[in-house]
Amino acid sequence: MSNLGVQGGRRQALAVVLAQGLLGAVVAIACLAVSDVRAGASALFGAGIGIVATSLMAFAMLRHGAGASVQRVAWSFFSGWAVKVFFTVAMLVVALESPRVDAMPLLAGYVTTFVGYWFGASRWGEPKANEKMGVSD
Repeated sequence: MSNLGVQGGRRQALAVVLAQGLLGAVVAIACLAVSDVRAGASALFGAGIGIVATSLMAFAMLRHGAGASVQRVAWSFFSGWAVKVFFTVAMLVVALESPRVDAMPLLAGYVTTFVGYWFGASRWGEPKANEKMGVSD
């Protein structure tokens, strides 16, 4: 992967995490307004699980520089995916077992991060028209 590719990937990951955070906050505020503080906090916690999981995966994938071997990048991808899945399942189990957490707002906040993932990946991370895409003159 070229240095421009790594930088673009990091920019894309940041856009995804920002979109997830923004949409997660909107859902948490809506749950707070419609229900109570517990619902708002549960939704925020659910969104937080999705945001941290995405950040863990992005870090694992993008921690190597431009000179990393294909095997190293592939290993980082699969190990990052495993950590993301384990973290997500563990945190959802802990949260859903807690009497202080409302399940529906928690899941609403978590599912919202999927929308944030696709919104951030498709809209905010796009390269500008005047940016070079790694092609030499």
